[in-house]
Amino acid sequence: MITDKEIDLMKKKNNAITAIGMAALMTAAGVLTAMAAQSPTIVAGSGMSQNEAAGPGTVGENAAAEEQAPIWGTIISVDGSSIDLDCPAGNVFEGEVIVNISDDTLVLDGENGYPVELKDLQAGETVYAYIGPAMAMSLPPQATGEVVIGKIPADAKAPEYITVKSMTANADGSWSLVSTAGTEYAVSADCRILPYLTRQIVSLEDVEQGSNLLVWSDSENQAQKLVLFAR
Repeated sequence: MITDKEIDLMKKKNNAITAIGMAALMTAAGVLTAMAAQSPTIVAGSGMSQNEAAGPGTVGENAAAEEQAPIWGTIISVDGSSIDLDCPAGNVFEGEVIVNISDDTLVLDGENGYPVELKDLQAGETVYAYIGPAMAMSLPPQATGEVVIGKIPADAKAPEYITVKSMTANADGSWSLVSTAGTEYAVSADCRILPYLTRQIVSLEDVEQGSNLLVWSDSENQAQKLVLFAR
């Protein structure tokens, strides 16, 4: 016959087993939640995570906060809505890449910053393409162009499309310009600045955090000309 003492012991054991089981379930749930939070978003049709598809130095939606270096290469062909590029070593992506052109894509002349018709870009020409954060890893890979710069004079440094992190006036009248990518430019007091496609008069004082600029600079990042885009 089971005594009252033995019954109490059995109840304590059952309670202990139940408590252990609940703790294990809670731990497992916490692990699954953490794993879900860390799981990257898959880019539709790519078979890759958004982090992977975005390329080195970018993380999908966070790429807006950090400038992505442009891809550049020689045009293989151009049709009405895309540019087929051959990107050499040293690019974020190497080899053949399709840059899709949307109605929002800026296609710019690398000498003066004016708009360029897509049809005016020719096979064999070098272009720089600032692309969106996600890339569909098809064959060849495809990305959407945000800004494409072509018609770059031979042996000239291509202008850079940047988002301004800071524009600071110096005591001598010059300015210190820093992009969100961390690139620093020296801007003289008489540096030429033009508005993009407007007759509005702009000055260096109009450049502020968040502004978009096309910057022509020399090998030492001394700005030679700026084009300011309306926000």
